[in-house]
Parts: sequence; C-alpha cells; structure tokens
Amino acid sequence: MTLYITKTEVEAAKRNLFARPRDRRPNDHPDFKVRPISEAWRLVHRMPAYKTAVSNTAYIWRDSAPVDRFGPMPAKFAERRCELRGAGLILPASAPDWATIDYTIWEEADAATMATGDPTAVAAWHVMMEIPVTIRPDRWKWLVTGFAERELAARGAAVAWAIHALQGDDGWIVNPHAHLIVTARYWRHDHRQGQRHPAWIGSWEAQKRLEFAWRRRCGMARNGLW
Repeated sequence: MTLYITKTEVEAAKRNLFARPRDRRPNDHPDFKVRPISEAWRLVHRMPAYKTAVSNTAYIWRDSAPVDRFGPMPAKFAERRCELRGAGLILPASAPDWATIDYTIWEEADAATMATGDPTAVAAWHVMMEIPVTIRPDRWKWLVTGFAERELAARGAAVAWAIHALQGDDGWIVNPHAHLIVTARYWRHDHRQGQRHPAWIGSWEAQKRLEFAWRRRCGMARNGLW
C-alpha cells in the first residue's frame, strides 16, 4: 500500500521541529530566543522576524538606509538609534575582504533564499539574548562578541551583532539585550555558496546548545570568573 503525505502535513512537521515546548525559565536565567528569517515562515507561539536578512540586520544596527526586495527600511530604525550601545560584524579569521563590505553577506543570503522558490526557506536566524542588569555596561561588548566568536564564528558562521539598552532617571527604559543575525547558509564564494547550513542554528538542539552557552557565559560574568 502506498502512503501519501500532503504538503500541509510536511509543513506542520517542519513547524513542529522548531516549536517544541520550552522549559520554564527560572528568574535568574537570561531570556534567549531564536527566530527564523524568511518571507513566509510562521512558528507556533513565536513571533516572526522581519522577512529578509538585510532588514533584520538593518533593524539591529538601527540603520534606515538599506533597501531590500520589499523596499526601503522604515525610518523608525534610525529614530531608535539612541538605544544602540554597540554593533558590528563578526567573521571567521580567514574571511575574505569582500565579506566586510556593507550588507553583502545578507544580500546574498536573501538572493539565495529567494532562488529556492520556497517562501518558508530560511535566509538567516535572529537571536535575541537578555543581558542581566547585574553585569556592568563596560562588560557588555566583551560578553556578546566573545560569545559570538566562540560559539558561531569559530564554526564558520557570519554574525551581525548589536547591543540595545536605554536607561532613564528611574531605571531601564529599554532593558539591556543583544541581537545576533546569523546566516543560515554557506556564505563564502565557493561551490557551496547559498546552500543551507544545518549545523549553526538549524535545529532545536543547536538552539538549546547556544542558549545554555549564553547562560553559562552570563553566569560566569556575574560571578567575576571572566
């Protein structure tokens, strides 16, 4: 007997892969979320990210200048630049010079994703990480960039990073947190360029590994071990 699996069933299984129930987070564990970046992806109980890698990178960098295939970035990106406490691009040590130019990596990731013809294909991952307020602001950049270098760039990924926070007279207006945009596809100009890379963040297990690594790094920073 031949079994037929519908496209709807495949899409439901695909969504379930990235929507497993999350453990109840203790109060002393920093929040950690991963969202897929694609034109039409929808996750159960999770908010979608912007549609392109370019727009997500522009958002975390608070830059309204770029244009993606859907048009120019919203003016509100730059209007919120007062929240920006640091930003940059982290690449493996052997990265070519072209990779550092503007939004090149993210534009190529979007182009490769669009070429698949699948609106749910993932161009990159948007990682959001809470920074505990007990960690001094002068340690934030070290905390975030060291994490991205060790856990992602060392494995070959390209990572755009940014830190957002805004303090008022009576406390935090925007609580300290960091964003990472991590390409989901091979980005070097070789025979694998544009192909999906499953290992960086492409599974629930990889996402949990990153979450635990962030938790450990924050814990060690709070305890003065770094």
